[in-house]
Amino acid sequence: MAILVAGTARLLRKHHDSAQKRSINRLLESSRQHEDAGDLNQALIDLDAALDLAQQTEPPGLNQLADHQKKRRALAQRDVEATLDRLGRHDPSTFPLGDWLNLIARLPRDADLASLVAPVNKQFEAALKREVDSQLRAARRSFESGQVVEAYRRCDRIAGLIKHLEPETQSTARSDAEKLVTQIVTQHGLIIQTPRGTFVFGSQSSYVSDLMPILVEALEAKGYLPYRESSPWHDLWTHALYQLRLDVTERLEGSYLSSQNRLTWIEAWLSLSSRGVVLWQINPTARTSIPLPKLSTFVSSRLAASQARSEEVEKLLYKNAREQIEDRFRRNLGNMPSCPRVATKG
Repeated sequence: MAILVAGTARLLRKHHDSAQKRSINRLLESSRQHEDAGDLNQALIDLDAALDLAQQTEPPGLNQLADHQKKRRALAQRDVEATLDRLGRHDPSTFPLGDWLNLIARLPRDADLASLVAPVNKQFEAALKREVDSQLRAARRSFESGQVVEAYRRCDRIAGLIKHLEPETQSTARSDAEKLVTQIVTQHGLIIQTPRGTFVFGSQSSYVSDLMPILVEALEAKGYLPYRESSPWHDLWTHALYQLRLDVTERLEGSYLSSQNRLTWIEAWLSLSSRGVVLWQINPTARTSIPLPKLSTFVSSRLAASQARSEEVEKLLYKNAREQIEDRFRRNLGNMPSCPRVATKG
């Protein structure tokens, strides 16, 4: 019985080793094909898989294991060289930071690439420094031509790059960028205060979500730079000269035709100031339209004659007044004065 078991085990092992060798050969052939096609990364993946399988067999499944390991070292280094060549020819409008970081992280984990760690890190530092300098020059040009939003956007991009520089280089680059950001914020920066007031169906958050995009678009068109909480430079906004304040009063008054449902009255105050001096202000108001527009005759007659007060109906009346106030904001914002710095440059 023992002899039968041992024989069966040998047959199974032989079958397994034979299958392993076929898998190894398929992977080696696939690696060669990918290498011939110029896909060095996939060639390396297949060669690594073949070597792993070979080392799992007893005895090792490749008689030329040392030769294949040498081949693996050369292939890995060629793959890095190809990656460096591709990174050196990237689109000038973008910087492949992610690809660089992936390459930098890969090298220390691969013993065959240990000799490349220092030179690749040096190339990365040089490429990154060139990109930071290029972005800083472009940001200055945008700022000088009055394109403050684009200038600030480039400074945000710079902040994401310089944290990967060596400490000494990073300190110098950050100082240069901070000077430009401070200059931009000092001349164009504006802080929009959270809306305050009395609300019926609205709220601070609803005015922020609905009106802030309108305000930001209008402000940027006039040469102001609204505060960006998510910006890595947000601490420098203490230098901002301009403030925009919005106060809102909502109230219910009167009745919609002969119904018991109340109308909405909204009054808003928007003021632009600098150092406590009001530079410009508007006071738009809106009241529920009577009758409500775009209603069918059936719905309109039901609303007009309703004798029971309905929160759903009153919210519908509120929505009409709210749409009016937002429309009046859009029209009045066109009269906002341009940022003095932009006007001076013009």
